[in-house]
Amino acid sequence: MNHGRSAAALATLLPLAGGLAGCPGDSAPEPGLVFFVSPEHLAAVQDLVGMVGDGRLSVRESARPLHDAAAAEGGPAVVAVTADQDCAECYRIDEVSGSSTLHVDGGDLLGVQYGVTHVLELAGYRFFHPWRPHLSADALLDRDAAVPAFGRVHEPEVAERGLHLHTLHPIEGLYDVWVPSPEGLEGAKRIVDWTVKSRGDYLQWPGLDDVMDDAAHEAWRTHTAAVVDYAHSRGVEVGIGLQLFGASNLQLAYDLVDSGDDEAAWRAQMEPRLRRVLEGLDFDRVNLSFGEFFGADPEAFIAAVDLAYQVMQEVAPGIDVTSVIHVGDSEDLRIEYQGEEYLYYFLVQFADPAITPWVHSVMYYDLFEDAGGAYHHDEFDEHRAFLLERLAAGEAVGYFPESAYWVAFDNPVPTYLPLYVRSRWVDYDGIAREGAGPLPSHVLFSTGWEWGYWQNDYATLRFGFELPASFAESFQEMFAPFGQDGAALAAAIAELAEVQHRHLMGARLAGYLAGRDSIMDVGYQLGIVSQPERLTFAQVAALPEPDRAAFGDAVVDGLRALAEETAAVLEDVRALHLPGGQTWLDEVLDGIEVDALRAEYVARLYQAVLNHADHGGDDGELAQAESLRQQARVVVDRRHGAMHDPDAATLVERNDNPTIYDYGYLYRAEQLCFWEREKVQAEALVLGVQGTDPGCAL
Repeated sequence: MNHGRSAAALATLLPLAGGLAGCPGDSAPEPGLVFFVSPEHLAAVQDLVGMVGDGRLSVRESARPLHDAAAAEGGPAVVAVTADQDCAECYRIDEVSGSSTLHVDGGDLLGVQYGVTHVLELAGYRFFHPWRPHLSADALLDRDAAVPAFGRVHEPEVAERGLHLHTLHPIEGLYDVWVPSPEGLEGAKRIVDWTVKSRGDYLQWPGLDDVMDDAAHEAWRTHTAAVVDYAHSRGVEVGIGLQLFGASNLQLAYDLVDSGDDEAAWRAQMEPRLRRVLEGLDFDRVNLSFGEFFGADPEAFIAAVDLAYQVMQEVAPGIDVTSVIHVGDSEDLRIEYQGEEYLYYFLVQFADPAITPWVHSVMYYDLFEDAGGAYHHDEFDEHRAFLLERLAAGEAVGYFPESAYWVAFDNPVPTYLPLYVRSRWVDYDGIAREGAGPLPSHVLFSTGWEWGYWQNDYATLRFGFELPASFAESFQEMFAPFGQDGAALAAAIAELAEVQHRHLMGARLAGYLAGRDSIMDVGYQLGIVSQPERLTFAQVAALPEPDRAAFGDAVVDGLRALAEETAAVLEDVRALHLPGGQTWLDEVLDGIEVDALRAEYVARLYQAVLNHADHGGDDGELAQAESLRQQARVVVDRRHGAMHDPDAATLVERNDNPTIYDYGYLYRAEQLCFWEREKVQAEALVLGVQGTDPGCAL
């Protein structure tokens, strides 16, 4: 049976949300804010406010919100909520003349919820994680500080702002939106709620092939219907990701075609498989993808995409269809079509024009700067050009970047990377500066929320609603409830992002901070590149002396500089104290500390190899590296003992789940597997000790 969320773990919800007066479980707390809401939006606002988990907040039904709010003055702060704006997702907040009442006027269901969320944020609440909001110290609005938010219409700059929960990986969302259980359904509702509070309006997740089993399918269908219906009740549209070709399915994605080379054979597979996941479920979209590293004959590819679209319309008439333009620049992905050379994934532009292409980018790389050799790309210029040309021509297009790339790259190492926030802002700002037209759709490929990765999604969703003048402002908004120390923390995180940008992107050290597993070793030998490649210890040891010296100057010294600059940020943050916010400060402290340890650890291992190659000894570098690894063990144990998710064991232990991975996405981080692997490899070269290489493979 698939592993889902446990009821016992879910019972920790109340303590997770708490830490301040007025939390659930306190006796009859005095309300701090009362929202008067018309009947048509009552249920959604009740859920939005209820999931804050603060008994000082209440929602009351009212046929005349402004009248009833005014009549209630003299007690708690009151907010009248109406829906009279003429734009669906916009809202306006005003002070009612001659009274202390606030008036939130939204355009429709989402606009109303965004406006109510904004009032809560003005009162000091923050919605950092689906299971763990930050509750306001007094639940009262500082009207002077809130004045800039009043008297103007807040309207999204990007029409569609969504999250793609990459359930092909064993992340939090897998156990909520895909694996059926009552506890998972509660988690899915919280993800929907968090999306709304983050100013999003769309959610999707990839399908997995476990539902080919009839018993699993029936339970999944019931669960999925409840998730989709709940999302719609909150105004959020929902999509499912499907893969076209089984031949390029490297994971356990739900695919449409496993065999055959003609349309009759394809249709015979497509139709029943599409009916299985679409019939009777009110999905708004299918997001069609084509795997990685594999190409196909251009004519066959286009014909198969067109047929898939046709069958989708037969099974679910009117369903929206998008497709992924992935990355990759190896020779076998370069296709000639109609006399022009294209990256295989770009062929989708020649399929049915009703299919909207989504331009993908990977890791923390953006469309405008160096891509470090990721998937063989020095930059994603071809993807940028396609996106901008479509915008300029007024043609449908979307952007589909990432907020984590977990396989051996970031959170399973582990690392904390606010660089992602910087890069997502660079994309938004760069696209706007090009002046080709407004971006209609931005959906963020999300892979996990621990180790501060929630910050990446939190900030990026809001970028699509109102883009700040700099990415640093997103951290300032995040931690504003914590006063001057909150502002200092925000500035430190932004500085860390700049440090990471200089070294990981500018100096191309990304591959060294990341891990490298045994499958990647084989892939590099075959010319299959995903994350930027790094030289192995053995390759460095075999370099001629001048090249070893150059490597030491560029890579080892660069990693040391990264470690030193990160440690300097850490010292600044250690001097802070966030009243009522120690949970969030501790998370950032752990993240920065593990970053500094990681950079120095890798530098010392490579220095040991260089020293050994130069004169036969390591000069104590291995012992220093081992000390750093033990320090990292302490940090990881501390962080994994204080995670936000109520069922943290699901994320760090082995478990039965429908992905190709039989463990949670932080399992390798819990093991410090990549650190151990690097230790074994370096010691084999320097000491001649043949330890067991853990591989750290998928």
